[in-house]
Amino acid sequence: MAKVLVAGPIHEAGEAMLDARADVETEILYEPSVADLEARIEDIDAIVLRLTPIRADLVARAKRLKVVARYGVGYDAVDVDALTRHGIPLAVVGEANSVAVAEHALGLMLALIREIPAQDRLIREGQFAKRDEFLQTELWRKAVLVAGYGRIGSRVAHRCAAFEMDVIVADPYADAEEVTSKGYRHLTDFREALGDADFVTLHMPANPEGTPLFGQAEIERMKSDAVLINVSRGSLIDEDALFDALSSGRIRCAGLDVLRQEPPPADCPLLTLDNVILTPHSASLTEESARRMSIESVQNALDAIDGCLRPGYVINREVLGAD
Repeated sequence: MAKVLVAGPIHEAGEAMLDARADVETEILYEPSVADLEARIEDIDAIVLRLTPIRADLVARAKRLKVVARYGVGYDAVDVDALTRHGIPLAVVGEANSVAVAEHALGLMLALIREIPAQDRLIREGQFAKRDEFLQTELWRKAVLVAGYGRIGSRVAHRCAAFEMDVIVADPYADAEEVTSKGYRHLTDFREALGDADFVTLHMPANPEGTPLFGQAEIERMKSDAVLINVSRGSLIDEDALFDALSSGRIRCAGLDVLRQEPPPADCPLLTLDNVILTPHSASLTEESARRMSIESVQNALDAIDGCLRPGYVINREVLGAD
């Protein structure tokens, strides 16, 4: 009998799919550790993975593993090269969470420039009259730099255009003709437009080595009243440089769904700032998105067991062979 290990909580829709397979034995670990995976790796055929790291030494012991099925699209914690060397595919959930993350990016923009958290606090404190002290601004006719034009970035651009923003897309792999046909400006390097953008929103993959792509040099190119949004990967931003810029007024504010360390330590400097809105890596975790991710990740696990894994969902497609 095939064995599936679910490493982390998933939506009940995916659990129901596994329960419906009488030929599959399922174990769900709601708070898995690396040690938990080490104790089970030799006897499982598929892993449905939330956030537990998958490193080379673990992969080397996987005698039966046919797939690592991510409950999401990011895979910073997975050693893809090790999986590839052992012929094990890494599958993700495609567009299952794209809408949710794109909406979250827009939500952070609006919450920041309309100062919603601060206004909520004041009215609860009985300071209604202070409403005239707020200096809210609008999205309308502002320039937004969308760095990365994949499944999520393209949706963010579309939603920004609906707010009548001027959209700049920076992505070396995007089809320039397609981008410009939508009325957007196209660049290959996001750094070229940092001085033009009122909003910068990051939708790029992280560096494999985890070094920041957005540091002091990039921040210094930004407008002093610019807004930075990151719903992609915490390692994209140099948090020390960002803290310095926010605390000194070098840039206006930031909305971060992801951080370098999650959860952040109690002494994380960003937690002390009022011009930052933080969310706990929850952009994708709507009811609808959680259901879609659960179904897709479990389907990937079952497809691998059944020998019909969909190539379009596989990151290291070379392990699937010429076909």
